[in-house]
Amino acid sequence: MQVSYKFKNRWVVRQIPGDQAIIGRPNASQSVDIDLSPDTTVSRVHARIWFVDGHHWVEDLGSRFGTEVNGKKIAGPVQVQIGTSIRIGETILRIDSTEG
Repeated sequence: MQVSYKFKNRWVVRQIPGDQAIIGRPNASQSVDIDLSPDTTVSRVHARIWFVDGHHWVEDLGSRFGTEVNGKKIAGPVQVQIGTSIRIGETILRIDSTEG
C-alpha cells in the first residue's frame, strides 16, 4: 500500500508492506507503521488503515482529537477510496495505491 501525507506543506510518500498500517507517534513502548511526528496533535496510536476484499478502510483508535474523512469526523470503520482526504491531527493523508 502506498500512502502520502502532508504536514506543514511537506509531503512524504511511504510504501507500506502488507495490507494494514497503524498511524501515530511512536514511543518506547509503542511502535507505529506510519510515524506522524512531529505533529503533536496526533495520538501515540491514532488510527489504522487497511485493505481487505478490494476495499480500503480507516478507523480511529480512540485518539484524543479524532480522525476525519473528507472533512467529517468518523466514529467507527469507514471505507475510503484511493485519493480520499484523511485528516489525523494537523496532517493530511491519502492512500495512493494498493500496491506496495
